[in-house]
Amino acid sequence: MHRVILRVDADEIAIELDGGSAPGLTDAIVRSMPHATLAVHCQVAGAEFCVPVPFFHWHENRRTPSPGDVGYASFGNYLCFYYGEMAADDGPTNVVGRIASSSASLESLGRRLLKQGARRAYLHDPAAPRSTALALPPAGRSRMATLSRTLLQSTLTDPPGDVMHLRSAVLPAMGNIAGRLQASVLLLSLAEVMMNARTLALDASASLGGIAASLTHQMARYARWLAMAGLPGVADWLTTARDVIHENAQDVGTIARDLDEALVAIARLRFWVEAISPWHKVDADYRISDAVWSSVMSNVNDESRS
Repeated sequence: MHRVILRVDADEIAIELDGGSAPGLTDAIVRSMPHATLAVHCQVAGAEFCVPVPFFHWHENRRTPSPGDVGYASFGNYLCFYYGEMAADDGPTNVVGRIASSSASLESLGRRLLKQGARRAYLHDPAAPRSTALALPPAGRSRMATLSRTLLQSTLTDPPGDVMHLRSAVLPAMGNIAGRLQASVLLLSLAEVMMNARTLALDASASLGGIAASLTHQMARYARWLAMAGLPGVADWLTTARDVIHENAQDVGTIARDLDEALVAIARLRFWVEAISPWHKVDADYRISDAVWSSVMSNVNDESRS
């Protein structure tokens, strides 16, 4: 087992990587360190917080996780730290290791992230010299890879310019907070579109032209929506990326690798947007109480009878 450390503020969580069951993922994590990142609580799946990493890897050692496991989500390029019960429908993950620290310290960190929001994090190998350097993948093999790594580089250590813009963007139709939440959902949906296109390209290579045409059409729509939500720079990047994919979608291997690169960059950007999207505060402040709900329904019923 290879031991690595996740540091969030003053907390340190030791992780034993399972190189026997997940050798590819273990190698990818070790090669990516030392790595400055974010710790963000999962929005939907349960007692889980997430830490993005700068690589893409497909499934390995996939199973339903247990509390204390560390997983890797191919969909979003992040490590998953499970500190309690998960939603029954969350499904399997790529289990890459297990927490070597106490379960109490893991749960304490998870609950703090849930209550207080995202925190900067640092993933490193305690046996290696400490550094603030950030490991990046090898040089890109295509124009799309170069585009994606430029976007990734802009998101590694500090919030990118578009995220800073999003914090103060004036969005009359929805307001700033709603714009942040919408941007978060749009980036999540965009990643799903890219992942589906990647899967289809590998499984149905004969239909590559149609898959690429559908993908680029959807990328154009997301570029327009992201600009309206307060991320104009990302919209411009997506428009350029769409044109590159449209021009070079001739080979299954190339488009799959290009989408791998794009998924890593989009995932890191989404985590910065999640960090300024106050999901739990909005829920606490605006959840409709039973009394208010009953009053609303009573008024609706009165209107329908009149």
